[in-house]
Amino acid sequence: MPPRIGFMILLALSLPVQAQVYKWTDADGQIHYGNALPPATVQIPQTLDIPSQPTPAGGVDNTGQMKRATQQLRELRAVNRGVPVNELDRSRSARSKKHEPVHIGYADQTRIDNLNSEVRRLSSSSFGTPASRAQEIRVAKDELRQIYRKYGMKPP
Repeated sequence: MPPRIGFMILLALSLPVQAQVYKWTDADGQIHYGNALPPATVQIPQTLDIPSQPTPAGGVDNTGQMKRATQQLRELRAVNRGVPVNELDRSRSARSKKHEPVHIGYADQTRIDNLNSEVRRLSSSSFGTPASRAQEIRVAKDELRQIYRKYGMKPP
């Protein structure tokens, strides 16, 4: 490409450009804007000439500003949460895990579920004497405490 043509293309690209925008009102009275010609049924479309601004020759480089803003946001989050900034790098689950969850064996979990059901049943039952129901509830809760102790947990 000859230098003169390249210069003319560069000059044409750097000139302000007019964007053609049409404004019209439809039959319902609503105002519309668009860069395509309005429908033929529109009586009097209005043409708006909006100058557009070209980007600088080197382009826009705001990565430095973006990095500073990101760092400031991280610092603000850390202050709001009351933790050091490097604590934000850990995953939420890693931050919230204080202890690994206890794995209760299948047989013990089944027994816990059955004992809890038994306690609920006895608490709402009217069969037998209140003293006998209270005794059965104590026995079930004692067994629950033993299972929880086995796993180093506090009973709920």
